[in-house]
Amino acid sequence: MEYFIEEFDGVLFPRDKELSDYRYIYFNLPKGYSYIEIEYSFEKEKGCIIDIGVFDPQNIFRGWSGSSKQKIYIIETSATPGYIAGEINSGIWTIILGLAKVANSGCRYRVVIKAYRYREDISNNQRCLCKEKSRRSINGKWVKGDLHIHTIHSDGKDSLCEVVNKALNLGLDYIAITDHNTISQLYEIETLNCSEILVIPGIEISTYYGHINAWGVKWFDFRRKSFDDFKNLVNEISQEGFIVSLNHPFNFDENCIGCDFRYKGLRGFNSIEIWNGPTPTSWNMYAVVWWHKLLSEGLTISAVGGSDYHGGDGVELATPTTWIYTNNFSVEGVLQGIKKGKTFVSKYPSGPILDIKIYQNGEQYTIGDRIKGGKARIVLDVEIDNNTSSRYGDIMLRLISCNGILKVFSIKERLSRFEEVINIDSRSKFIRTEIGCYKDPYSLEPNNVDELLALSSPIYIS
Repeated sequence: MEYFIEEFDGVLFPRDKELSDYRYIYFNLPKGYSYIEIEYSFEKEKGCIIDIGVFDPQNIFRGWSGSSKQKIYIIETSATPGYIAGEINSGIWTIILGLAKVANSGCRYRVVIKAYRYREDISNNQRCLCKEKSRRSINGKWVKGDLHIHTIHSDGKDSLCEVVNKALNLGLDYIAITDHNTISQLYEIETLNCSEILVIPGIEISTYYGHINAWGVKWFDFRRKSFDDFKNLVNEISQEGFIVSLNHPFNFDENCIGCDFRYKGLRGFNSIEIWNGPTPTSWNMYAVVWWHKLLSEGLTISAVGGSDYHGGDGVELATPTTWIYTNNFSVEGVLQGIKKGKTFVSKYPSGPILDIKIYQNGEQYTIGDRIKGGKARIVLDVEIDNNTSSRYGDIMLRLISCNGILKVFSIKERLSRFEEVINIDSRSKFIRTEIGCYKDPYSLEPNNVDELLALSSPIYIS
């Protein structure tokens, strides 16, 4: 049980954050130690929030936990969720403190580091066993799931296994695990023994100036501040072939650090989370209006939703639900569906469900496709579950282009079909649909009254 200990303490002030969002602490680990334990504290009672992460002597990222864990460990065979097990090399290790929120009077912090030559592995290394044995074959159809989920690998309360089984109970086809700034969840996903549901690996790159989802197996450096920093980040994600998806771009909650995206002049996103679970409806509608404006500029951006599920906080898994059309039910196939704009978002896993078809010159088109201007027949099939229809007032289906509201239909039945022959202006750029209850169904202005129930990505007009 021989160990060495090193302690660091100090006070951080707003001027420190102005200079840099991060404070670095270095400690020299002698040879022969195999277990690192780090404990830290800060003045929460003053409203301070100090995050923490670790890099090893090779400057390899070894984990991040925000401010959700005050005690962490790393050994060769296991680590605190959020941190990456592996070789414990001697040399200069780096602790990174993130200055998320610093009180005007300062924030005192303390970091204690212990290293043991030997200590027993305290992990249980239990594998997740799911209820079913084989995945359903669902190629060439719409699949439903949740693209924004957190586990104990960041600030979530549920393990990956618990999330998977909750998703199975909801009948989801896929889930995406997007823990904040870390990739330890990706290693657990690789060992997951559950073929009944598709688990998409990902990371929510959570800066103090905006949050971005990147679905795939790679760590991206979250230390970004300037417009150029974010431009470079978008390029880095794109160069890997990943989707760049902007999360909850309008979030005015001061306690949600960096949730409101600062650089709305930035371009290069493949998708925007226009519907975020815990975000108030009116703020989500600001995101919808902004997305609509970008579409009107001629950009091609898919609409996605995410529950931002953390467990135990009143936010339900898959509320909202993102539906994706895929010809190949795999991680690559589902993500390709997002890239192609084959998405719609519903409030619940049960719907409402949208099916949109446009017939033109003997061809059939649907969400994400491109059509030409001219006469076309549009067919809209809508399925509303009984709970939804009884919970709200008049439910409307809106047909929308860059020129505004083209048509409003009143939904009276659980199953409804609407057909319309329309003249499509080639300058309209797109046609999209929404289902909801609206104060004024012919207005796109956000308000505190409207209730969004479903929304589709566009059919684009060449």
